Amino acid sequence: MNERLWDIYEQVCMVELQGLDEFIRRLKSGEFGEFPTDEVVSFLREIESNMLQNIQVKTMEHQSYAEMADEVSAETQKMFDELIEEFRRG
Repeated sequence: MNERLWDIYEQVCMVELQGLDEFIRRLKSGEFGEFPTDEVVSFLREIESNMLQNIQVKTMEHQSYAEMADEVSAETQKMFDELIEEFRRG
């Protein structure tokens, strides 16, 4: 995982409490310097994978989560596909 991207992600999304869309907007604007598209896509796919794993963990904790897991997983995948497409459009 790209350590610099992770630090920026933590700052924007966890400290400033901004969404991933804001993270992508700011990356695209060059606010944090330039990053190769493939590095950003790979980073986003890792975040997506972590989120999907967390969804699966939640399904084991509560039946109500299990009933929603497929829908939430599909929405998560769609969101990341859209974020990646947005970044690629640069």
